[in-house]
Amino acid sequence: MKKFYTIIGQQHIGKVNYGHKNLTLKCMFPITAHISTVIKEGEKFEVVAVDSFDTMDSHKNVELLKEELKKSFNNDFEFHYVNAHFEHEQKSQIQTFMRLYETFKENDQVYFDITFGLKPTPMTVFVSCNYAQKFIPGLKICDVVYAHYTFGMDENYVHPIVDVTSLFLLNNLIESISRFEEKDPMKFLKTVFNFDEM
Repeated sequence: MKKFYTIIGQQHIGKVNYGHKNLTLKCMFPITAHISTVIKEGEKFEVVAVDSFDTMDSHKNVELLKEELKKSFNNDFEFHYVNAHFEHEQKSQIQTFMRLYETFKENDQVYFDITFGLKPTPMTVFVSCNYAQKFIPGLKICDVVYAHYTFGMDENYVHPIVDVTSLFLLNNLIESISRFEEKDPMKFLKTVFNFDEM
């Protein structure tokens, strides 16, 4: 099943135009626009809200997200909540990793929006996705995106949703090369990416 993860922020969110692929959609949460480019009408999917703040404001945003999704997709989705309350201690970061990992299932097609949240949360997401793709049968990371929001623009401005999946894939490629390419891994990478100079 297609499963969409989004990190919840705690600031008040207004509706703006988000653009992704050939779609522009006015909404509060970029994940809504992203889902609209992936899901066919009536297709069932899951949404996992990852809350790295665990405050009254972030809880309100979780409810606003549910409402927005319901308006856009009726009852075609299952909604799950992950409390990923962030602290700077290693134990807290490991807890977040474990809570995320426990939501992955066999044959999931995973889409991740890392627009909001504290800076370490997207890093934890990358680690969780990397681990899950290696150890959960059939699981595939389809994409990782974020909304590039530009402050001070007029209401007609379209804020692009940027695909950073290539960074996730690059990490996996480098990991694989490091296991097999002993002499000159950079030379191998340059050949793979067709770079004469780096």
